[in-house]
This record gives sequence, C-alpha cells and structure tokens, in this order.
Amino acid sequence: MGIYTAQGLVQHAENALQLKTKYMYGGILREITEAYIKQLMRIYGINSGTGYTVKRWQELMQFAGKGYYGVDCIGLVKSYYWSGKPNGGTGSPCYNSATDINAKAMFYKATVKGKIKDIPEVPGLIVYSAAPVHVGVYIGNGQTIESTLGSRGDGVVKRQLDGLWTDWFECPFIDYPAKEKLKPVTLAYKAAIRSAPCQRSQKLGELQAGTKCVIVEGSDTIDALTRYVYVRLGGEKSQWIVKSAIQ
Repeated sequence: MGIYTAQGLVQHAENALQLKTKYMYGGILREITEAYIKQLMRIYGINSGTGYTVKRWQELMQFAGKGYYGVDCIGLVKSYYWSGKPNGGTGSPCYNSATDINAKAMFYKATVKGKIKDIPEVPGLIVYSAAPVHVGVYIGNGQTIESTLGSRGDGVVKRQLDGLWTDWFECPFIDYPAKEKLKPVTLAYKAAIRSAPCQRSQKLGELQAGTKCVIVEGSDTIDALTRYVYVRLGGEKSQWIVKSAIQ
C-alpha cells in the first residue's frame, strides 16, 4: 500500500476547506500569484467553458499575493496525490504528468465505480457528475467537499450529497480499505455477542443454536485471558462471537 489513502484524501479536502480558495480551472491548489495567473492565462486564454472570461481574470488578479489558493474540481483530488504527504498539502510539489488526467478520464480509468444511489459509506470516494462533468470528494455521512464556481460557490466548499451527482468511483491513484471477505456460517451452539474479542468486553446480545449469520474471514483473534478464539460478525459494528460456537 502506498502513502496515499482514501482517509488521507478526506483529510486533504477538509484541510483545503480551511484555506482561502478560489476556483481556477487547471488549478492544483497552488497559491494565487500574478505569475501563476499568467501561467494559466497562457494555457487557457479567454474561454467561457473554463470560467475564464476577461472579468474572471481581472477578479483573480485582485487575490494575487493575498494568501489565496487556486484549484478546480479535479485539481482538489490531484493535489492530494501530488502532495508527497499522507494527509496532503498545498502546492502539488510532486506533480507527475503520468497521473495528470481530467475528471472524465479519471472516471473512465477507475475500475471500481457505481451509480450514486448505490454509493457505499466509504469516505474518500469520488462523486461524479456526467453533465456538466464535475467531481467532488465524498467525506462520509452524506457530505461532500468540492471546488466549484457559480451557484454552488467559488472555491472549495462543503455540501450535502445532492442531485447533481450521477456516479461514484474509487480514484485509481490512491488506496482504499480492503473489502472484507464474508463467510456464511450456522451456529452449533448458543453464543454471546461481544463488543470486542474478549470475554470481559460488553455483551451486546445472544445468538441461538441454529442461527445463520456471516463472519469476516481472517478475523480470528485469541482472547489472551481465556484463550478462546473469537471471530467478527459481518457488518460495520464491532460484534464478536467465539469460533467454537460455529458448526
């Protein structure tokens, strides 16, 4: 696993939210200076499709040298894996042309994706709009952080997950939590459900003999006190039963 992770992307996006930012098409979270504005102006010129009108360039010049950072939607993501740090940062010091792709290309490059109605609760996923093409970072609990321009704001903003988004995907350049491998089992004996793999932990409930459930393969953990082996039940909560109760 590399240094760039889904949780690190969330931290990067939340840190960017605390900065003074302005939306700049092609921006990769670098400080807005006169030189940076002129650099992007040479590349993009006057193009309403990018948001760069004469008026917009003039507006941006007013923020030069005042501690503002320029970033677009996909630049918020790319500036994370070009930061050189697990929790991200500004300036994109580790820029790499091999991973410099636009939002649409990143969506099509992703191998793990789905429709927004089926988005799993995995902070660090990328949310995607097909038309207009736009991306944001899903930070969990139905919230996103994005860099935008227009009615949604100007720069990095936090919003509730809404109807703009059509899809979600895993950024192909960062690591995501490994998916648990579940195994269906039937209990041969009654088993207490514990909050941790330890007999002294809180008892959450009880499963009767004959109960069908799923366990997480590879979760075997020995209770140092009793030497019983516990396995974790499938699901988001920490729930454990003794392995000996399984047929």
